[in-house]
Amino acid sequence: MNIEVLEGNWKSDAKRSIKLVTFFEQEQVNSEITELNHSLKEVDFKGKSNDIRIVSLPHIKENFCVVGLGKRDKYSIETYRRALSQALREIKKTGIPSVIATLPGIDGSDVEAFETAYISETTLYEFSKYKSQNHEKSGITEILISGNGDLKSALRRGEILGKSTNYARDFANMPPSEGTPSYFEKLAKEIKNVKVTVIEKDKFKELGMGGLEGVSRAAKEPAKLVIMEYKNSSEKPIAMIGKGIIFDSGGISIKPSAGMQEMKFDKCGASAVLGVMKALSEMNAKVNVIGLAPLTENLPGGNAYKPGDILRHYNGKTSEVITTDAEGRLVMADALSYAVEKYSPKAILDISTLTGACVTALGNNIAGLMGNNQELVNKMLGISSRTWEKVWQLPIDDDFREQIKSTVADIKNTGGSQGGAETAGAFLENFIGTTPWLHLDIAGTAWTQEKTAKKEYVGKGATGFGVRLLTEFSISMFN
Repeated sequence: MNIEVLEGNWKSDAKRSIKLVTFFEQEQVNSEITELNHSLKEVDFKGKSNDIRIVSLPHIKENFCVVGLGKRDKYSIETYRRALSQALREIKKTGIPSVIATLPGIDGSDVEAFETAYISETTLYEFSKYKSQNHEKSGITEILISGNGDLKSALRRGEILGKSTNYARDFANMPPSEGTPSYFEKLAKEIKNVKVTVIEKDKFKELGMGGLEGVSRAAKEPAKLVIMEYKNSSEKPIAMIGKGIIFDSGGISIKPSAGMQEMKFDKCGASAVLGVMKALSEMNAKVNVIGLAPLTENLPGGNAYKPGDILRHYNGKTSEVITTDAEGRLVMADALSYAVEKYSPKAILDISTLTGACVTALGNNIAGLMGNNQELVNKMLGISSRTWEKVWQLPIDDDFREQIKSTVADIKNTGGSQGGAETAGAFLENFIGTTPWLHLDIAGTAWTQEKTAKKEYVGKGATGFGVRLLTEFSISMFN
């Protein structure tokens, strides 16, 4: 899709273009075009939130998509994101390929141009790789932005983040038999200016990564630890680790069959890190970021790791396996401790579809945030408030640490059903030492479910949650 600034005189063509304009509720609909004003009065358009009308004006040979933003005093940039996304979906149904969008003029042209490009990319995304050959994409192919000032830089940034979010969604949406660790490696190596190192199973066993080794024992696809380095700053790096369980059956502690097809989304943390690395590269961002993705299947089998096993992790700590369905923290533990020792980062963060308990606590629109450094936590909360990716801080204290103590090992991989998100965070805390650290549990936000409000601008399937958030967080760490 082509997203550009509208320059010079542009002649409208009713067969292939439509103008998108916004209005607030209870404010006079005052367009320069008399015929449009008359048509909106005829259909009783009042600018209410989610009120979208497609209006054709044959006399002047122009089409309009008119969008209500609701009451001005309740407006936020989130209002515009949702309204724009819904409008684009309606326009797509018409088959008109070109959209001329007029910015609302509330938040500043740069902000609105950026959001227009970003939301256009994420809204119009389709995962159609596995559709039959006669499946043809149709609809919007061009969006022209009408606004004041030089908007090219803002549009470019929004377009990059949107496409990078979709890059992450592509991998996350792939079926588990094809979206393998090897395919992830291939995608990582296609990102320009990113150095990719892969630690294969023989090597990570030799290094003492008992968590990754244990979880991967019954995997048919070769497990990997993929390391992506983007260095465009002389400062110490930050490291981010994304959970990459290609398919999570639960292992010996097998999950119920209902909904198990969604466990291909257990790789959404790794997918997000992949998208971040692509975004930073495309932006030529002045940062030093290392992304690590521990990648494996979690399957049952005669050689699978078992409840009762004790695993020794990269930093020497041991964990008792209570359930093989709490595997994410086991593979993350090795990647976290390896990143701390190998790269001495100034900060480390992880992102993972880690616990159903976080979904129970925060629902499908908010990710859980934990950490050992309140300054970093506050930075993440501030950045989150400017994106659609909401996060909420959860506690880690000695009560949760007590819950995961083991009588036969240093810790155990679950502390029971109570405080499940926090005990998982307490488990990971054992592998970061004194390094400033953040943990994001995206189990509820990584893909759309029936009650996920954000599905209006990410559609069904993987959402790409975290790509924009962590990209902007990374850049903020070097400014």
